[in-house]
Amino acid sequence: MGIIYSFIFGEEHQRTEVTDVQQDSSSLENSRESSVNEGNHSFIQGGDVTQRTDAMFPCTITFDHTDDVDKKNIYVNCAGKSKEFFVFPLEKISVLLQEACDWADKKPQRMTFVFQGEHLDVMKTMSEYPGLRAGSKVNLIRAL
Repeated sequence: MGIIYSFIFGEEHQRTEVTDVQQDSSSLENSRESSVNEGNHSFIQGGDVTQRTDAMFPCTITFDHTDDVDKKNIYVNCAGKSKEFFVFPLEKISVLLQEACDWADKKPQRMTFVFQGEHLDVMKTMSEYPGLRAGSKVNLIRAL
């Protein structure tokens, strides 16, 4: 009923003016400290914006960005047996050597890889060998 009455007869609104209120910085800091000390806010005072955001909205999902990178499948031959290994392009050859030696029950210090007649350096990455593509076959042999 009040809505209809106000629609027909109209209402008179009081006009208020908004003015800027200036406070000195010490009183502003004191009010901030008192609100933080009360424990009503769960954000971290000061610091980085991401820290405050993480404190207010904790992330429960972890993202694994390694799924976005395509792995290469490399076939390793050793003593007449062959097995497929999946490696990242930026992984070192030593990671593949360790995995292959674990599979073949060999010591990695005594073994090396040969690909197309060339010994692979264990300190280089997979991407440093352009011929070493997905589906390539490398031989695991005893180092001399």
